[in-house]
Amino acid sequence: MKTLLIPVDFSTTSDNAVDFAIEWSKDYGYERIILLKTFYDTVFDHIVVSAEYAPVSPHYMAREREEATLQMDSLSRHIIGKTDNSLQVVSMVSEAPLLRAILEVVREESPEMIVLGSDNFKYSSGSFIAGNLIAIAKASPVRVLIVPAAYTYQPVKNILVPCDYKTLDSLHKLENLRIPPQWNDSKLLVLNVDAKERYLNPDDQLIAAEEHVHERLREYQHEICYSSDKNTINGILSFTEKHRIQLIISLPGKHSFLYYLTHKSISDAICRNAREPVMILK
Repeated sequence: MKTLLIPVDFSTTSDNAVDFAIEWSKDYGYERIILLKTFYDTVFDHIVVSAEYAPVSPHYMAREREEATLQMDSLSRHIIGKTDNSLQVVSMVSEAPLLRAILEVVREESPEMIVLGSDNFKYSSGSFIAGNLIAIAKASPVRVLIVPAAYTYQPVKNILVPCDYKTLDSLHKLENLRIPPQWNDSKLLVLNVDAKERYLNPDDQLIAAEEHVHERLREYQHEICYSSDKNTINGILSFTEKHRIQLIISLPGKHSFLYYLTHKSISDAICRNAREPVMILK
């Protein structure tokens, strides 16, 4: 079954990711959504912050799990109601750490994609999932869709593909995406951030790179775009501000968009880039 996996923590950011996933699943023919909640505790979760550092009562922890189970049931009913019973919803709980729990579900249930909610630089819901975004995105063997806090689902018309010409071979990953029929009228905007502005007077190497892009994307509507910003992240941000982008696709590889995200601070990179959904290919 075509499946989405959504780790949840009942924060507003997590709930928003669920609402986004509902609309995404309806548009792209998903048949099942798996909700995953981990109850993993660290040693500090068993301590009340007080002068005495008294242990937390087992009854308290049991009540916490019972409340979470009720919230999972409520979330499942919400999804089923929004999809007119056309979608199977599975609630899963785990005592394992978040990342391990996600990887176990991926291995056992084979979802096509993981949907994660992300806080941004102006807003924080205190989401545990959002706080572990980078680790999940890097470790996941399947593609990941990052949904910004408060972002409302929009049909995908313009897709931004940040691309470093040093790793153009990674464009073949777009073939694995299986562009859906809903994107037949969509356009891929391939953005190269080039601070040296070589595109103003392209040499043979740049011309060859552009030809490679056109060849790789010959089956899709696409356009090559440039930014002269000295900072890759800022170049991407500025571009999304000037164009109506509904999805950013991150290609894999050392010089990919993901590379820049994982080598900057979370607040400066992921959070500031969370105005549009980001799909990370694998």
